[in-house]
Amino acid sequence: MSPVDLTRVQREELQRELDRNRRWELRLPIYGVIALLFIAAVVVVRLVFFS
Repeated sequence: MSPVDLTRVQREELQRELDRNRRWELRLPIYGVIALLFIAAVVVVRLVFFS
């Protein structure tokens, strides 16, 4: 059995892990937008109150 030949159980586990990662990747743009909004809020507060 070569390292490339996976058992059915290994293939199913690998597919489940890929599905979990795919769901996580779909959330990344949302988290990026939230981070940018937070940074923009910090910049606005600094400009308004500390300049």
